[in-house]
Amino acid sequence: MTTSSSAKAPTKPNTPGPEYRRLDVFVGRWNMEGEQHAGLIGPAAKVSALQNYEWLNGGLFLVHRFEGHVGESEVACLEIIGYDPSTQSYPTHAFYNNGIVNEWQSREQDGVWTLTGDWQLQDKSIQVRCTTAFSDGGETMKGKWEYLDDNSKWQLFWDVKAIKER
Repeated sequence: MTTSSSAKAPTKPNTPGPEYRRLDVFVGRWNMEGEQHAGLIGPAAKVSALQNYEWLNGGLFLVHRFEGHVGESEVACLEIIGYDPSTQSYPTHAFYNNGIVNEWQSREQDGVWTLTGDWQLQDKSIQVRCTTAFSDGGETMKGKWEYLDDNSKWQLFWDVKAIKER
């Protein structure tokens, strides 16, 4: 093997700081149950899923796997969550089993996480947010998913609760 004189030595990887450690609250395996409310997103249905959050080696990206059902429909998602110091937010790149790819932004304030972004829904894009709060010493995670309707009002479409496996 030959090397070019312009080849650079590998740079030392970044070391995760305290802003990354905020994501530790998600780490673990979670059993989620909840409701999808009838509306723009779809018919009323039960939501159930297993979620797993784990750090990619190096601690700079959190990997989230979501696999479950909304009613009778199978749903799955893989997310990669990082940190962007320029916006002080947590970009989330999401890949869904239906072929949709999304980028979300998350922020944490006083222990409450808010994820926002646009979601492609059939022939239009809608603004979506999810507010997630932890309780029971970090063993319970509750999420409220909402979309912005045509009257600029937030409408609840998912109300879910996850319990961390021990």
